[in-house]
Amino acid sequence: MLLYNIILFLAGAVLLYFGAEMLVKGSSRLALLLGIRPIIVGFTVVAMGTSSPELAVSLIAAIQNSKDIALGNIIGSNIANLALVIGAAALIRPITIKRSTSRREMPFLIGTSIVFLLISLDGELSRGDGIILLVLFAVFLWYILYMALKKRQIRPDVEPDIADGKKSSLINLVYSIIGVLMLVISSNLIIRSATFLATEFGISHIVIGMTVVALGTSLPELAVSSVSSLRNESDILVGNVVGSNLFNTLLIIALVAVLYPIPVKKEILSFHYPYMIGLTLLFLPMITLKKVISRIEGVFLLCLYAVFIYLLFFK
Repeated sequence: MLLYNIILFLAGAVLLYFGAEMLVKGSSRLALLLGIRPIIVGFTVVAMGTSSPELAVSLIAAIQNSKDIALGNIIGSNIANLALVIGAAALIRPITIKRSTSRREMPFLIGTSIVFLLISLDGELSRGDGIILLVLFAVFLWYILYMALKKRQIRPDVEPDIADGKKSSLINLVYSIIGVLMLVISSNLIIRSATFLATEFGISHIVIGMTVVALGTSLPELAVSSVSSLRNESDILVGNVVGSNLFNTLLIIALVAVLYPIPVKKEILSFHYPYMIGLTLLFLPMITLKKVISRIEGVFLLCLYAVFIYLLFFK
């Protein structure tokens, strides 16, 4: 039974990865046909695509009354995005940051992370708290769409093979739909196996959610960011990470809270929340002072992620 669930989890992670890849590939190409800039694509299409696993896993976990896994998945994914994903990408190639990102999007991410902490201090993410987060998400989405339309530029020369009209759009739409279906199936496999493993080894659901499940659902962000770094597409990379964290906090956990209020334990408030916010605050001077995240800083971020994993299991 143990081996079966390990295989089930690995199969779910693989399916999750390919599902996210199909979704990102199809939806990002559709965005290019609309003439949306790469940074906007990163904040919206790519971030939404790579955050789909977190959405599916968290909702299924809440439905199956594993709310600790739902919350742990979101916090763990946010930490993994900032430390593991950015660290690995910077190790491949130093990341160049646009000035607008450090002036607008990062402060918004910091602000929403603090709001997320404040509304959790009473020990519960209630339906009202979920609505507050959804309102902030609407503000963020309005801003992104406004920027996308303001600087929209049709560029069929970017990808000649996808700029051939309705046929190409239909193909990419099918790619996206298949990707979503694969994400839903794989997320169910992951949550079932992770719940079993937590019980089998006597590990709390919140730790499983922040490690095994969070790593599994962060694979798309890691893959997309690594490829973006190799291709020197820093706009897509940064937009993916910042956008994914905003989607996780303002949309995914908000939807779960509206449907199924989530209890927040004291140890989460005293350790996990501060670690996530601390990483977010640390990320700001990195991109504000130098406008570049170097390989050394990438190694430092990876070390911080290793420390987080160590403290989860041995603190």
